[in-house]
Amino acid sequence: MGDLKTYLFGLLMVLIGAATPALAMPDTGPDTGPNAGPDRATEQVRLFATCLGRMSATMEHEWLMGRDGAQARGQRQLFEMLVEAVMPDARRAGLTGAHILHLRIEAKFAQAKLLQAASFDPDTRRKRYAANLAQREIGACNSLALG
Repeated sequence: MGDLKTYLFGLLMVLIGAATPALAMPDTGPDTGPNAGPDRATEQVRLFATCLGRMSATMEHEWLMGRDGAQARGQRQLFEMLVEAVMPDARRAGLTGAHILHLRIEAKFAQAKLLQAASFDPDTRRKRYAANLAQREIGACNSLALG
């Protein structure tokens, strides 16, 4: 278990530095300097909280469908660690815990709605559309987790 924590911590550090292309590149715009950091922390926590919500919905949907949801649970734990890691900077930038929780719940609800439609909608076209969109949203989060 210690090796897994070490690996996840290393992955956490890489993701914090390169969560989005904009975060990995040096600032060249007008918002460089001492005020650029809080914007980065705000964007990171929004991204990680949204993915945390999506992974929570995916994990619960897996349970609903009789599967163990282990992969989604592992990814959820990773995004939970990422949110916790950037939370202090995000709070200093002005985001409240309630706002971050709102982002998680909103993303979880949206993903759950897509997954329910993908599994239970009687219209095959809507079912397929929901499945594709749900997969695309999770894929965006997976690309962050896999680098």
